[in-house]
Amino acid sequence: MAQEQAATGATEPTNSFFEHEGLKLHYLDWGGDPKQRTFVLLHGGGAHAHWWDYVAPELGAYGHVVALDFRGHGRSAWSSDANYGPPSYISDVRAMIDHLGAKVVLVGHSMGGAVAQWCAITFPEKLAALIVVDSPAGPPPLLRRLQWRWRRRAQGGKRPELKAADDIIHKFRLSPPGSYLTQEQLEQLALKGALQLPNGHWAFRFDPETRAWRKHEGRMKRPNLKQVDLPTLILRGAESKLVGARHARRMHRKIKGSVYKEIPRAFHHVPLDNPEATAAAIIEFVEQTRIGAE
Repeated sequence: MAQEQAATGATEPTNSFFEHEGLKLHYLDWGGDPKQRTFVLLHGGGAHAHWWDYVAPELGAYGHVVALDFRGHGRSAWSSDANYGPPSYISDVRAMIDHLGAKVVLVGHSMGGAVAQWCAITFPEKLAALIVVDSPAGPPPLLRRLQWRWRRRAQGGKRPELKAADDIIHKFRLSPPGSYLTQEQLEQLALKGALQLPNGHWAFRFDPETRAWRKHEGRMKRPNLKQVDLPTLILRGAESKLVGARHARRMHRKIKGSVYKEIPRAFHHVPLDNPEATAAAIIEFVEQTRIGAE
């Protein structure tokens, strides 16, 4: 059961942990009143909970706000047997919800949005609502996946070590590219996803094996959106090159009663590019549909 939270959200989150399947999983906690509702925010592949740093404080006046680091990402532990991929991430989310002890508004961006869709079908009784942020139904287009594999050599392997923090900043790239973040904000985001090793070198926190999960887990069927029976909000970055408007509207049609909205001045990384409009859309949705803790 989660500990009592402050009635209003905090600007800076606290680092919290819980145990699941022998792994120590990390989440950022901005506080807020769980009696209103509980938001669980999910990041994309290769990212971390700080992707929500600009959105989460805006939600704090409307409920308890937390952001999970999936296993192998951020400050969460690595799986020693490379147990990654959607089934494992779905399990992480379920454990997180059980840890919090409340029905949640599940908000997922990119890969986190795909995981959220599977969660909405697998254990809908634990969710109060589903919010999908620039995430396709199922995997991205094949061409895009091949580009990522070529650019990032997405076959796992040993984590590269860099000599200095400046090398982390130089190497860091958003994928897919395109962002309205300032250079300073990009540098901060890069360093929040990195750490200095005992030997003085620097490295990104995520486990490279998270990119090679298909070697271990195989393929997974895309979620059948017609089975989603929850209040649902679908957000798309108006300038996203990953999720097309036609695809997003098709998702909207498949989920009965869902709400669709485009976020202006946003590429794929919507929570980073336009956090004010993203938070406003989420708040409007949960307030108008009277979604609260049950």
